[in-house]
Amino acid sequence: MRSRHTLQPSTLVLVALAVATAACSLQTGSQPIGGTPAAALPTEARVTGQPPESQIPASSTHEASPTPASAPTAALSVHVTATGGNLTLRRGPATAYNVMNYMLKDQSAVAIARNQDAEWLLVQDPAGGGKTAWVTATSRYAVVEGGAEAVQALPVETVDPAVPAYIRNCTFHPMRILPADLILTEKFDEPNNLHLFNPGVYEAFDQNAEGNPKVMSEELREGETIDIDTDGLHNTYGCTS
Repeated sequence: MRSRHTLQPSTLVLVALAVATAACSLQTGSQPIGGTPAAALPTEARVTGQPPESQIPASSTHEASPTPASAPTAALSVHVTATGGNLTLRRGPATAYNVMNYMLKDQSAVAIARNQDAEWLLVQDPAGGGKTAWVTATSRYAVVEGGAEAVQALPVETVDPAVPAYIRNCTFHPMRILPADLILTEKFDEPNNLHLFNPGVYEAFDQNAEGNPKVMSEELREGETIDIDTDGLHNTYGCTS
């Protein structure tokens, strides 16, 4: 007969203790030595090198930015250019005002104002110095760039009235006045020997002397009266006040 071995109670206790010990060893072996849980380990770095979305600056996102407001339209500018000849710059918007300077052929100036009917423009003197003067926009030598709308947008500037200026013939010979191309009668034909002229440079030529010699060349200014007191024969006369 095969013999049977019965485990003693003390042996059963030892076996149970051994099994319990092995189970505890298996549980503690799944944690690192420091006791930190696996869930507390840092997140794995991305292979793409991109930071987590929560760390991407707002400026790096691809959201559509608002459309910028349109830039304000630049103020229209008006330029005057002298073409084919020179232009006279005057103190006011009419030929009755003093000559201040000249805009030479091919020179340009910026207009900053106009008169009421926009036939004269106040421009910055191209000679510099911060001075301004008036130039006619209707001259055949003037080219106005910028368009009618820009001209009308210029502010209207007013000027005090021009002071009249005259040339008077104090001789007994008729005098031709250039560039006005007007004949001043003799002294005895008063008051017809006195005539109103626009400011500018004038020359007088004796119509009774041989060769019509020039007897006067002067610049006439506002408020002045120029007397022609010498004829082509070198005779000198005077006018009554």
